Amino acid sequence: MPKFPKDYIYCFIISSTICTSLCFILNFQSSFHLICLILSSSLINTFIIKEISKKQITKENEERENKLIKQIEHSSKHLATIISNLPLVAYITDVECRFITGNLEAMRFFDAEDNISKLRNPEMLYAQDTLEMIREENNFIIQTKEPFVTDKIVKLKSGKQNWFNVRKVPILNERDEVSGFVIFGRNIDIEKAAQKQRETYISTLSHDLKIPTLAQIRALELLVNGNLGKVNKMQKEVLNLTLDSCSYMYEMLSTLLSTYKYENKDISLNFEKIQVLKLMDECFHKFVKAMHHKNIRIKVRAKEKFFTIYADRTQMKKAFENLIDHCVSSAYENTEIICDIKRTNNGKNIFLSVGFKSPFISSEQIENLFKRYTTPTEKLGKVGCGLGLYLAKQIINAHNGEIYAESKESNYNTYNIEIPCINECKIPALVC
Repeated sequence: MPKFPKDYIYCFIISSTICTSLCFILNFQSSFHLICLILSSSLINTFIIKEISKKQITKENEERENKLIKQIEHSSKHLATIISNLPLVAYITDVECRFITGNLEAMRFFDAEDNISKLRNPEMLYAQDTLEMIREENNFIIQTKEPFVTDKIVKLKSGKQNWFNVRKVPILNERDEVSGFVIFGRNIDIEKAAQKQRETYISTLSHDLKIPTLAQIRALELLVNGNLGKVNKMQKEVLNLTLDSCSYMYEMLSTLLSTYKYENKDISLNFEKIQVLKLMDECFHKFVKAMHHKNIRIKVRAKEKFFTIYADRTQMKKAFENLIDHCVSSAYENTEIICDIKRTNNGKNIFLSVGFKSPFISSEQIENLFKRYTTPTEKLGKVGCGLGLYLAKQIINAHNGEIYAESKESNYNTYNIEIPCINECKIPALVC
């Protein structure tokens, strides 16, 4: 059996090591990762060809090694063809943002199919704000030596501009220093256009539905209170039902709009000191009618000493109301909802739990309980968009808190909230 020259062994060890490392690191989680591996394999194959050609080949191994070289060259051509024709912008630059090489899609984007020399000067290629952004990214990668992913708009001097999802991977030299960057870009103009349409839709929804609904609520309140004249008992009952329907519609719209804002990080929190017991009392008071209808009692228990929290009062009240609404809707009739409020063992957080008797929730259902558009089976008879608990979780998380659920086979469920507190407020225990 013929022996392979040491050069072969060294080259293939390098090739297998790099490719294996890429497989473990990237784990093929996206098309970008696969491209990285293909590009790396292509470069490694080219390296092998060059190294083999440098050495003196003995006559008895010449034919075998020439055949191997041809096979590698053939494989490299295939990989180069794949990379060149990918529907993604893929190119390499040095640390000074100078273009080195790229695929056909990159050449088309930069309008340089016939003249690559104009890409060597980044000052003449990119608009000033884009070039500054690229240099900031490069400095960050040079410091961390880690891949960088972002969505950004790329502007050229020619006036051309597009939105791209960009993945930038550092190239390390033998001294473990960043000597260049492999850049992959996926055009996301369509996604950004769709996002803009959603924003327009949400604005229209807010203006054309929420504001008129609020006007209807105020008009119905005037009628129910007799400000516009006396109404008989039957008329008042109809007006109250209509008022409840409008109020429910208004709450649904508010939940939808708030959810959209949290998902798009378009929410501004106005932090202030809040007395949690007082806030919970207000939230429970809103559902007095629903609790009376099901004959549900409320008990709020807290220790003698208590703490306030820094939070956005409006947003936190919305989170608690959504949770209580779910609890009241799910609880059995003629039962009791117990709200316990205490300090955690480390004294840094407030632990708030709401327990009540209701159907058992499996572990699979609990995992989906705080996801969008998930409606528990016991609420299927109620119209809604399934965003209440999801929005509550978003609000709690925005306040550096945590919310989770527990369920026992004895049909007793508990929703727990932990949120940072401040040791300033002293309120006696409140029992309803």
